[in-house]
Amino acid sequence: MKSLFHGNYDNIRPLAYQMRPKTLLDYVGQEEIIGEKSVLRKLITKGKMINSIFFGPPGTGKTSLAEIIAEELSYSFEKMNATTANLSDFREVVERAKKRVELENRRTLLFLDEIHRFNKLQQDSLLPYTEEGLIVLVGATTENPYYTLNNALLSRCMVFEFKKLEERHIRELVKKGCKRLDILEKLSSEMEDIILELSRGDARVALNYVELFANTAEDLNENELKELFKKRNDAYHKKEDKYNIVSAFIKSIRGSDPDAAVYWMARMLSGGEDPRYIARRLMILASEDIGMANPEAMLIAHAAMDASEKIGMPEVRIILSQAAIYLAISSKSNSSYEAVNSALDDISKGKIEDVPKHLKNQYGELYKYPHSHPGNFVQQVYKKDRKKYYNPGDNKNERLISQKLLKLWDEK
Repeated sequence: MKSLFHGNYDNIRPLAYQMRPKTLLDYVGQEEIIGEKSVLRKLITKGKMINSIFFGPPGTGKTSLAEIIAEELSYSFEKMNATTANLSDFREVVERAKKRVELENRRTLLFLDEIHRFNKLQQDSLLPYTEEGLIVLVGATTENPYYTLNNALLSRCMVFEFKKLEERHIRELVKKGCKRLDILEKLSSEMEDIILELSRGDARVALNYVELFANTAEDLNENELKELFKKRNDAYHKKEDKYNIVSAFIKSIRGSDPDAAVYWMARMLSGGEDPRYIARRLMILASEDIGMANPEAMLIAHAAMDASEKIGMPEVRIILSQAAIYLAISSKSNSSYEAVNSALDDISKGKIEDVPKHLKNQYGELYKYPHSHPGNFVQQVYKKDRKKYYNPGDNKNERLISQKLLKLWDEK
């Protein structure tokens, strides 16, 4: 993606743009990803890069790192945004990448921002080129890629999770920004702390506040500046608000408050949130927080998720509302969630059992076939350690399940 500017326009660009790091030495934060001992740093040192997904909040350095990697490895850098790009745009990038290989023996790094906005067909179209090595794909997303990207694409990429920048990182950037604008002596420690607090780990936001401070410091006193900063705060944090609103939405359903659930869902929809994202959250919640207390909740959530793929706004809002209300008023249980976590915890601690002999394929004659016994049940050992992972919750459906298990297994 070519710049909209030609010539030397650095002085009129926003401070956050001017201060983008150009080398790894300039890069601030994300030590786990790009630190001296990290896998990615070692790859770059060897002159290599792999297809990757950069996942994390805005303003944490995803774009800057991709640009630096391309520069360090002498790759051509192409940038696309999945919210506006289509397959035709992608094919043009591929054609340019082919010519670079043929004429310059130079590879291309494609930075695909908001990659989760690509649908399944578009994501699948990336696969041949990531396998062939014609382009190195770096997809960036603020959404959890394990929920939003195809397994086929994920299996071909390394996922790197970017974290919000720490206070020391933001403080370093604020001071550098002030020094660049020659206002460092005007920045009081209290104003610096306010900028740090309002930035919430987002470098871009912090530098935007530094620039705002530089442009208004001569006209406003410190109290007026504080008030101005607070008024602008909401406009800067739509992404941050999103995560808080999603949290409120989930917790309202978990807490059996349908009115709050619908309100927070409406806030997301009015803010332009993808209905499919909301439907996926409902699907997860139906199992994690309701589970065996009402197995039909999964069917309702699945129907809503299916509808979100086929029906757009504004009509899909009605279906999502019905699903959210149903899940909110449903009985709750996290017994399935606790069961699998407990089992995984045991396995991680080395509690690995051998399969009982009568359950192995080659010893089928020792196996008691339940359907050959009264009630389609017969007691036999399926796991030597009788530790309970599934503990039925205290709700109508699971009380019946508990009674059934007690009857079948004579558990006291």
